[in-house]
Amino acid sequence: MLDGGPCQVGVESTIVDVTGDAPAILRPGGVTREDIEAVLGRPVAVPSTSRVRVPGQHPSHYAPRARVVLVEPEEVGAEAERAREQGHRVGVFLPASLTEAPSTAHAVVTVPAEAGAYARGLYGFLRELDQRGCDLIIASLPKEEGLGLAIANRLRRAAGPRPTA
Repeated sequence: MLDGGPCQVGVESTIVDVTGDAPAILRPGGVTREDIEAVLGRPVAVPSTSRVRVPGQHPSHYAPRARVVLVEPEEVGAEAERAREQGHRVGVFLPASLTEAPSTAHAVVTVPAEAGAYARGLYGFLRELDQRGCDLIIASLPKEEGLGLAIANRLRRAAGPRPTA
């Protein structure tokens, strides 16, 4: 294995299916839907499922060891409190829009407001909360525009169902 250091974009490449009548984004990535639409001069769909198999489509792809729960930004603190009361070691992705971290969280990562910085740091943030011993991560989705679409895609998959042993 060769470590090339931090990636400039952070999230994997965009995969676009152009085999049908209309192009469709199968995996959002560093090339945004808006970029593709600007070049094509038409809207591009982002279907939630596809018959075409592409990397990163497994429901729990990108998942850390800790379980990920997605909530609205304003619900992060209350959800962290509920989880702590249930005995969880809670990690929180604190949205940039919130200024105060929940005092009940075991570990907090303040996610950057700028989507490029968030995308570059996403996997590192998940690994950091795993390494800090969290068994549950509370996060909210960014706006699904630009790189936010790819970040939301990865977070949904990280929060996806896990195979049972």
